[in-house]
Amino acid sequence: MTDICDVAVIGGGFGGTLVAMCLADQGRDVVVIERETHPRFAIGESSTPLANWVLRDLANRYGLDELHPLTRYGTWKEEHPEVGVGPKRGFSFFAHRAGKPFAPCDDRSNELLVAASPSEAEADTQWLRSDVDGFFAERARSRGVEVLEATEVVEARRDQGWRLGVRASDGSVRTLRADFVIDGSGGGSPIPGALGLKDDRATLATSSRALFAHFEGVKPWAAVYESVGGNTGPHPFPSDDAALHHVLPEGWMWMLRFDHGVTSVGALLTSDETGLPAEEEWSRLLGRYPSVSVQMAEARSLRPLARTGLLQRRLRPAAGPDWVLLPGAAYFIDPFLSPGNAHTLFGVERIARMFESWPNTEKIASALSRYDEALQREIDFLDALVHGSYSAFNSFSVLSAFSMYYFAGAICSEVRREKGEAEPSDGFLFTHDDEFRSRVHSAYLDVLNLTRDGPAEPEAAANFAERVRVDIEPYNPAGLCDPGKLNLYPYV
Repeated sequence: MTDICDVAVIGGGFGGTLVAMCLADQGRDVVVIERETHPRFAIGESSTPLANWVLRDLANRYGLDELHPLTRYGTWKEEHPEVGVGPKRGFSFFAHRAGKPFAPCDDRSNELLVAASPSEAEADTQWLRSDVDGFFAERARSRGVEVLEATEVVEARRDQGWRLGVRASDGSVRTLRADFVIDGSGGGSPIPGALGLKDDRATLATSSRALFAHFEGVKPWAAVYESVGGNTGPHPFPSDDAALHHVLPEGWMWMLRFDHGVTSVGALLTSDETGLPAEEEWSRLLGRYPSVSVQMAEARSLRPLARTGLLQRRLRPAAGPDWVLLPGAAYFIDPFLSPGNAHTLFGVERIARMFESWPNTEKIASALSRYDEALQREIDFLDALVHGSYSAFNSFSVLSAFSMYYFAGAICSEVRREKGEAEPSDGFLFTHDDEFRSRVHSAYLDVLNLTRDGPAEPEAAANFAERVRVDIEPYNPAGLCDPGKLNLYPYV
């Protein structure tokens, strides 16, 4: 049996089903192909204010009113309590040394908290992806999108459009013909192979692997912090209601809390695999950091620890005459600073806008070319941000200063969205601004030099922080880089 559609979307995560909904609103016949069945486990759980703004804009432009509540924690809890979520008030970072309990400093020099919202009701969110992805899939179905779950693409070839062989879980095979293919799989689809795309990961400086799972019984970090003499009173928000980062010499750990008592916990490590079972490697990692070990002392994993090899990948180009890769399919660097969901939504928005010109092939081709150019710039930018951050894990004052480029770029983008000034040509994290990109790249090279032989000298670190302050001055509506704030930045 052969079926025909305008667009086939590979991957039924929120990005794939959201782009399908946007195209369906434009009158396109769209089929989504998902190899698993919802609900299914996934990470990539931390949203940001920029992600919320893009989701809001998409909902407004394509009549997706049911998605508006998901842009704020308060409205999400009120209108969709069945969809798992947690509050995210901002970003919190705490620096650890192997073999030593965390020791709070009077000058807050080993911690950084950057607020993203004024209150819990207005907070951003941690997405329980098993619920969120399923929610998006059901909404897509309600809008006429055919969503095929437990279905795998077993053949993909271009033949006056695309000819896809898809196999359901019962073994039945059907042929799907599509004029256009969007790969939102996050990796593992046959589309890159059919196109002859190669992994260009060698162009990325970042190198990390992951251990992660969902846990119950993770103690609040605030309780551990106070037990070693820390005072949480000056914190601009509860450090646990955040994308919580434990910064380690060999990497970092994330902790993301959901309302039903589950915490997503993972470690990103620069070291090679040890050859130990994942559980033993995890236990040894916790054992090196006493305060993190205390936080996890009563935790119970809800699923076996997942362990990856090197995470980094990069396929290019990311678009062609009758195909395009969503950002998560085109590349992966590292989840430090939580860029993934927002970048996916940027990709959805760009693709949805280009399809407004359908079937003008000339306009579509031009938009696809711009999409690839912008995405490659953004990948290079993110790689510099993340690799520079990793290089500074041994020098927290340098890391704190360097992270301000991320927050400045994000806030500038958010302000443009809030004022209704955002353009299709806007780059992710303000990367359309050539001067901003240039300043970040120059600072990145300085970070590498400063930290090459170990922690930066105090004077050199202070000079770098001053350089960052001057650099971001034109891009700083939120009072970042203020030494008087002692690394504690309330919402502005």
